[in-house]
Order: sequence, then C-alpha cells, then structure tokens
Amino acid sequence: MIETDAKPSSVNVPESITDTSVIVPMEPLADVESAFALLIDRRIDCGRSPWSCEPERIAVEGTDVYETLTDLMADRVANRVVASQSGGLRYRIDHVNLTDDDSATVRVCFTDDTVLVQSVPPSLEGEIPPIIVDDSLVSSVTDWDLRRVGGEWLWSAERPLNWSVGEDLCAV
Repeated sequence: MIETDAKPSSVNVPESITDTSVIVPMEPLADVESAFALLIDRRIDCGRSPWSCEPERIAVEGTDVYETLTDLMADRVANRVVASQSGGLRYRIDHVNLTDDDSATVRVCFTDDTVLVQSVPPSLEGEIPPIIVDDSLVSSVTDWDLRRVGGEWLWSAERPLNWSVGEDLCAV
C-alpha cells in the first residue's frame, strides 16, 4: 500500500475551517430567566422614554398586563412623567416554573425607588428643575406568567402576592 497526502478527487475536504458556529441550546429555566431580564430592561427603558415604549415587545397583546402598560405609558406621555436616573429598580428571581414549552411562571421580588419626575418643557429646559412626582420606595413579590409568542417570551399576566410602600420586602 502506498501512502500519500493527496486527497481523493471525489471528496471535497476543506484545507481549513475558518468560521464555525455551534449553537448550544440554553437550559429551559435559564432561557426564561434571561428573557425575563430582557423584559425588565425593556420596561425600564419605557419608564425613561415612555413616548418610544413598545408594549408589544414586553407583553402579549390583549392581556391585562399589556393594557395596563399601554395605559400607563400613555398617561406618562400626556403628563410628561419620566423615570429619572435617581434610584432604581432591583429584582431577584426566586423561582421559575415551566408549565409547558411555551408557558412559564416566574416569582420575583422587586424593590423600586426610582424617582419619577415631570419633565420640563423644552422652552424652559435649564431654567427650572424637573418636578418630583414620586420618590417612594415600593416593593413587591409577584408571580409573572410568561408566554412564548413568535419565539419570544412575553409577559401575559402578573399576580402581586405581597406589596409594600416604604419597606423593602427583598432585603431578607
């Protein structure tokens, strides 16, 4: 037998592989947790810029949580209320339960001390400071239902289990 480095002409063997991509599926619970974090980021962006909020990227259209978010952002736009950079929203995911491949429930503890302000009309910007509308500390333990729609996890319902103004329920 004669050994050779020549490749048989009938087989196409690349000289080198320069671009390889391996898609490793996330664990289902980690996927839901990551999706929830993205939804929280989108919701925070809505608070800071309610006029460019897209509720359909956060909640399933037609659900109560979608309608509540849509109404809240419309109210904030009408009254020029925005979330300032003072304070912030902190949360802890306590539990994730996959109901099926496209439904999950996430139990979350929130603490929110974001300062809401009424923005100053452009004609007065720099002359007067924004007016503080709400600077309270609010905390809750809430179950969020998520549903996968078009390959993306979205909020479909929320159920507050415990709610407090002035007390951080997540400090434990």
